[in-house]
Parts: sequence; structure tokens; C-alpha cells
Amino acid sequence: MTASSIGSFNVYWKAALVAGGLAAWSLPVWNVVVNPYQIFKAQHAIGDRYTASTTNERFLKVEYLLNEARARSPETPGAIAARINNGNEAENPSAQPLHDAFIVGSSIMGLVDPGLVNRHLPARHFYNLAFLAAKPDEILASLQALKRGGVPVKTLVYGLEPIAFTDIKTYGPAYWLHPETGEPSRQRVVFDYLFASSLSDGFSRLVTAISGQPSVRYDIEGTGRYILERYDREIEADHSAFVQKQFPVDAKPVVAPPWIKSRFEDFRKLVQWLKDEKVETAFYLNPLHPYFANAYGENRLAVFKAKIEGIAGQGIQDCMQLLNSEDVNQRFYDYKHFRPAEAARVIECGLRSRWI
Repeated sequence: MTASSIGSFNVYWKAALVAGGLAAWSLPVWNVVVNPYQIFKAQHAIGDRYTASTTNERFLKVEYLLNEARARSPETPGAIAARINNGNEAENPSAQPLHDAFIVGSSIMGLVDPGLVNRHLPARHFYNLAFLAAKPDEILASLQALKRGGVPVKTLVYGLEPIAFTDIKTYGPAYWLHPETGEPSRQRVVFDYLFASSLSDGFSRLVTAISGQPSVRYDIEGTGRYILERYDREIEADHSAFVQKQFPVDAKPVVAPPWIKSRFEDFRKLVQWLKDEKVETAFYLNPLHPYFANAYGENRLAVFKAKIEGIAGQGIQDCMQLLNSEDVNQRFYDYKHFRPAEAARVIECGLRSRWI
């Protein structure tokens, strides 16, 4: 090999090394700046906070509540200030009561304003801890992490639906649990998010940031609930067109998947933990749109209710048919989610159940 060819090889090798390094670091920069899962600090990212459709509720809600508890620890300046200024809560947010009660469940529960539950239990301070596509084991792991982190868990309201016990879909980084739940260490989680394959989720976030019209907004540092802003805009613009788009007259009927037995065992573990921790708990069955009620069928829904009641060891308030009427499509956003305007009625129905 001649000297000139060796020199050319070195140039190409160095160029390839530089290009590879740039490519390797472009992904972390993308994930921090575009921030599709909202894990990284707002000052480094584009767009309004918590308006990405891929916002990771599982991580962020637990993180917020743990930080709230840490800030109120007896060792912190915030706690000292709270004692000094006790009785001046409006001027001293650190004196506000800690969240000690939680709404849990799937995205159906995520639309519920905690204030609607607080009306029935005014001594408690509710936060909406529901997650998109939440499963019982994820709820248990998150509650246990909160308890270990000093968050009081005194009361729980859990609206259930059969979908969570048949869903076989695989979910990505937007659904990873907080590291305090027993998942990998915080350092490993941060590393995984830095190098997460997020091209599709990132472009979705970019479109939202540029348009300034998010499809969803999460109130992570407030009530915990989320608001479907795009749906609300479409309803305001043309209500009839929205209903026709969401509920087409020629929608093909579907058959629900079989039960996932392990989900019922996970629910049993959750119920047992709540009893062991003496958490006052209300379970109820959420309203179903007739489309999904028909997908499961009357017999399977009866089996589901019996299974849940057997595990909970009590009768469960059944609200599955609550919103069925001639104008049912006006009461739901889509086949899964009832509109927030119906939430007060749903909670009224659900909290008729006995506490365990």
C-alpha cells in the first residue's frame, strides 16, 4: 500500500468517525430539545410544557408527588416556612395540605377533575393519578413508590373497565414507569430516554409546538388530569361534524380479545395491598359506550363484574350503562372516553359503593 493510499484511508476513517460521533449525539440532542416525553427540563426544550401527546404521565405524576413530599419534609426550608407562616396558606404554597388521596385507572379516569371527588370527601386532597392504558400492576407499583417516598396514601377511587383486562398492545417510552417503582435506576432511565428511538413521537411534538394548538394538555403540576383540547376545538367549531366523524354509522362491530388472567391476579395484589395499608377505597365500573359494551357482550360483562367483586370482596357499583340513551354519542368523545361534562354524574354513581 502506497503512502498516498494510507493517507486517504486515514482521512476517510477520521471522517467516518466524526460523522458517526455526530450521528450518535444527534439523538440525545433531539430528545432533550424536542422532548417528546416531557422528561427533560423545560428550559432546554421547545413548546409549552406537558402538551405533547406522548407526555409520560407515569413518570411525571409520580415525580411531581415525590417532589411535593420532599419539599414538605421536616428537614426542608419549605416545611420550616410552613410552620412559621401557618395560617397564611394563600401567600405560602408550602403550607398547603399534601395530596393524600388519588383517582386511579386508565385514560377514562384521567379526564376526571379531582374537585368532583373532593365534594364527596372534603377532608381529603385528591390528585388524578390515572395513566393512559393503566394496568393494575402499574397502579400498585406507583402507589408503593409514593408511599415509600413519604406521600400519604389515605384514600383511593378506582374506576374500572374491562378494556384494561384484555388490552394486549405493547407501549413505548411514553409509558415507562418512574424509577422509584423498582424499574432501572434514575441514571439508567435518563440514559434510556436520551437514546430512545423517538423520531415519530418527536415529529408529532414538533408539529404541536409549531402550530401552537395541542391535541391534549396535561395538568401534571396541578390537578393531575388532562384535557382533550383538540376534541373541544372541533366540537366548538362543528358539533355535528365531530359526532359524525367519531361515530360513523357504518362502523364495523368488533369482538373484544380474551381476558388476560394475570391482570386479575395483579388486581388481587393491589386490593390486598390497599387492605394491608388500610387505604379507604372505592371501586366502581365505568360507563361503556354501546359499541364496546356490544364488543364484550352481556355475558362477558357480567363475568367481569363478578370477577372484580370477588377479588374486591364487596359489591361493586355498576355504572356501565349509566350514559346509554338516545343521545349517547353526545355524551362521549369517542368509543372509550365519556366527556368531562358527564364526570360529575359518573362520580355520583361510582361513589355509591361501599368503602373497604
